[in-house]
Amino acid sequence: MAVTSVQAEEVAPHVKLDTVVITGTRTETSIKESPASITVIDAAEIEKSNSSSVADILRDVPGVTIDESSLAGLKRLKIRGEAARRGGVLIDGQEVTDHTSYGSPILINPELIERIEVVRGPQSVLYGSKAISGVINIITKKGGEKPLEGNVSSSYISASKGHTVNASLRGAQSGWDYRLFAGRTKENNRKTPNGELSNTGTDNASVAGYLGYGWDNHKLGFSADYYESSSGSFVSPDALGTAFSKFELDMPQRDMQKLAATYDWDKPSDLISKVHFDAYHQVIDRKFTQNVASGPFIPAIMGYDYKHVDEDTQTTIGLLGQLDWTPHPDHKVITGLQYLHDDLDKSLTRTGARGIGLATPVNSYANMDASMSTASVFAQDTWQLPADLALTTGVRHYRIKASLDKLDTNDTGFQVRSTSDNATIGSMALTYSGLDSTTLRAGYSQGYVYPTLLQAFTGTYFGTSATVRPNPGLKAETSDNYEVGARYENKQLTLDASLFRSISKDYIASAQCSSVPSVACGASESTYVNIDQAKSFGGELAVEYTIADTGFSPYLSGSYLRRQYQFANLDTYKTGVPSATGRFGLKHEAKLWGKVDLTSDFYVRAGSRADELSESSSGRLSLAEVAGWQTYNMSFNAYFDDYRLGLDLLNITDHAYQTSPDEMEQPGRSFLLKVEADF
Repeated sequence: MAVTSVQAEEVAPHVKLDTVVITGTRTETSIKESPASITVIDAAEIEKSNSSSVADILRDVPGVTIDESSLAGLKRLKIRGEAARRGGVLIDGQEVTDHTSYGSPILINPELIERIEVVRGPQSVLYGSKAISGVINIITKKGGEKPLEGNVSSSYISASKGHTVNASLRGAQSGWDYRLFAGRTKENNRKTPNGELSNTGTDNASVAGYLGYGWDNHKLGFSADYYESSSGSFVSPDALGTAFSKFELDMPQRDMQKLAATYDWDKPSDLISKVHFDAYHQVIDRKFTQNVASGPFIPAIMGYDYKHVDEDTQTTIGLLGQLDWTPHPDHKVITGLQYLHDDLDKSLTRTGARGIGLATPVNSYANMDASMSTASVFAQDTWQLPADLALTTGVRHYRIKASLDKLDTNDTGFQVRSTSDNATIGSMALTYSGLDSTTLRAGYSQGYVYPTLLQAFTGTYFGTSATVRPNPGLKAETSDNYEVGARYENKQLTLDASLFRSISKDYIASAQCSSVPSVACGASESTYVNIDQAKSFGGELAVEYTIADTGFSPYLSGSYLRRQYQFANLDTYKTGVPSATGRFGLKHEAKLWGKVDLTSDFYVRAGSRADELSESSSGRLSLAEVAGWQTYNMSFNAYFDDYRLGLDLLNITDHAYQTSPDEMEQPGRSFLLKVEADF
């Protein structure tokens, strides 16, 4: 048995700076030349991860953390400490809009993904509202290279006794290309070093198709996607016995259907380099259920036992037209028009009893139709200046209208109302490429997030016994971001580093109704209000070194973040975000018997403390403490012509840990086993 090392030039760096990306500038440019902080995970890296979750694949991207709260099947992503709802999630450049309080989960199956581009820092100029923290753009696979190709895969997840099964067909011929896909991931309760977490099972299924046709320099594409998801919710035993005697939460439905069309015309003239149009229709169906009852510490007169049901259907229509043109050899300009319309059909019910001896029956309901229309125009110019400098400036103007259009309720806390806003935001960045193998960058950008339909019009019964009332008088959340960075790449070393400072204003949180006289609601209830601010500063680093003629590549990726959160009565750095997180390891590539490609990765994940001091709507302070942690892990992949075998050994020392208050306790010693075949 002979093992030969892969030559250094055959080992791809974890991040290649000449990789062409779209998200950072909305047009094709290399990572090295991009004025934004950007990380790309390509299909090869996705494959090597063996994971069935996009969130887990992105876990080690600098500046990214996972928010799953109590719902293992509803993982969202936070960028630079911002709440998940303040980040943009795109699929093929089209926004997954969301009007909840928790943000958009990423349901797409990794087997469908060609690459993922993560841009950190406000991208509201290019990608609209909700991109205040950054953008995650998922680019899906299209057709194949032969008339008929296929792939099947299956994996086993020992931490939850879960499994995945996926199958796809793809091909291309005579200008046509296509893809068909079906997959399912089912997981049972999560097992941790401290025992099994009850009600953490998940079930996700998806079916997707794509058909495209290209002629000359034109390309037309159509896609249809269907995602079906459900998840239980874990409630810590510590939450029961004092304020609550019962607290149960489930998400039996979180489904999405999407139809989309795209058209691209490359280089129609010397002046115009590209014309792009896309349109999509998206429907999201959600259902949450909650059973909650007061505990022994609650006075009898305030006792309650409620069942809450929250169901909604959100329908989105999105349109985009973009023109890339070169009015001068030193200028690359993009201009565009974008329109989004969201309709939310929502139903809230509360049934049960309250008061002494639970003698007073409760049966509240509200059926609502709300809508939001966002029209915007944007432009960006990249100006090639003398002395190897490039100046990129951008601007976007928003016009937003939102309203509660229909209402049927026996609850007086809801009213038919409307809101609107006009806003203009901008960005500016300067890059310098006059040094050998090096690019320096500095930039300023503004972020903008308009209140969701939930915050402005529908509110929620969920939580404890108190209703959170909507507030149509909310202002948009805004931010200012300042950033400098450097990128360097030669044959052996790749480095990407950035430093940033962000100041965010008018954060939306909940507060006791008594402190918000403009909103009519009960004294025990709360409402949404612009009361919070945040200031953040930190740095991000990704570096990899290829040791010549060995096949070994040590690497490091990580971030440092200090986040100051200002509540109505509190100023704290304990915001639930670890100051330092990262991953470092050693990768190796080799050939076995001259024909089997082997890859291995030995790595450590680690994070510092992540304590969170929070203020409830009643003004009560509470502290969640999460200790620092580290895990030791290994990953192996073997490629046999058209077959691949992957094995991940995770948390080898069986360390009990949480990464932050937003994540449940993580799995103990476990493994992922994946088998894949192409035909």
